Amino acid sequence: MSLFADEPIRQVGRTGADWQTVRQHRHAQSGPPFDEIGVLALSSFLLARTAEVVVAVRGITAYSDGLQVAVVVLFADQARAEDLAYSLQEYSRSPGRFRFGVAFSDGRQATAGSRDSPDVERANDAAQLKLMGSAHAGLTWTGDYWLWPLPPAGPLVVGCRWPDRGIAETLVQIDPAPLLTAAATSTPVWE
Repeated sequence: MSLFADEPIRQVGRTGADWQTVRQHRHAQSGPPFDEIGVLALSSFLLARTAEVVVAVRGITAYSDGLQVAVVVLFADQARAEDLAYSLQEYSRSPGRFRFGVAFSDGRQATAGSRDSPDVERANDAAQLKLMGSAHAGLTWTGDYWLWPLPPAGPLVVGCRWPDRGIAETLVQIDPAPLLTAAATSTPVWE
């Protein structure tokens, strides 16, 4: 038995020029490189927990020039579950909203949804944290953040704050060495 009928083989020449063009026009601040798979560098850790909500980092994937941080929020009550995408946007200024951020050992900081100017108006070496995409289903909200650039050696602080849910500023310090090691091994799939 075969599920797939044989089809004639088409000869298609591939030059890799498409990926060269993508690389030339990509801004590192905009998100992960499209031609890298990334390396899972750090598994999950808890950021905050109350009787009604848990905030955690599900994992950090390293790329050659930045980190993708997967955040998960678990709700205890369906009636109080929410899609956080709105509260993280620039136009939401509720002081009690969910906030997520990082601090590098050299003093640079980045928080999601806090800047008032586009990236082109920021300093070239300023740390940037962007919500790349999110999903809300039932009792779970997930968000993928892009952190650029890679952190320097020294403690990396990851934190959240959510006064509306009883979470004061909560900070977790992690060692960036495994992240930097993994980033050094993430390379384009087409050279």
